[in-house]
Amino acid sequence: MTSAALRPSTPAPAQAASYRFTGPNLPAMARLARRWVVDLLLQSGWGGLVERAELCTSELVTNAHRHTASPVITVEVLLGAGRVTVRVHDSAPGGAPRPRPAWADPYALTGGGRGLGLVDALADEWSVAGGEDSKAVWFALAAPPSGEPPEAAP
Repeated sequence: MTSAALRPSTPAPAQAASYRFTGPNLPAMARLARRWVVDLLLQSGWGGLVERAELCTSELVTNAHRHTASPVITVEVLLGAGRVTVRVHDSAPGGAPRPRPAWADPYALTGGGRGLGLVDALADEWSVAGGEDSKAVWFALAAPPSGEPPEAAP
C-alpha cells in the first residue's frame, strides 16, 4: 500500500488582477513605488510578501532611475495563480543587467552594486525582458505555503 501526504496548495484566484503605477524618472520614484506596492499587497491580502516585495521593488526602480535616461518608470503588479509578479519598465534598450555579488566589498559605504544580488537572494524568480527601445526587469514571489488563499482586506 502506498501513502502520500498532500500539502494544501493556495488555490489560484478566479481572476488574476493587474495594476500599474507610472511616474517620472525622479529620485522620489523608488519611495513612491515601494509604498504603492506595499499598500496594494496589504489591501489585496498578500501581506506575507510585503517585506520582500518592498525591497525588491525599491532596488529595481532605483536601478531604472540611476542607470537609464528613461523619462518615465512604470511598475506593474500581477496578483494571481499563487504568486505576485512585479515588473519595472523603462524606455532604455533591453540589455540584461548583471548582478554584482553582495559580498564584493562588504565594507564599502558607497558605490552601490548590490541591488540585483539582493533581488536574486529574495525573489523566487527574476529576469529581464527587453527589446530595442525598452526593457522590464521583473521578479516573482510565491505565496506562503499556508494553504490559505489571500483574503481581500475589508
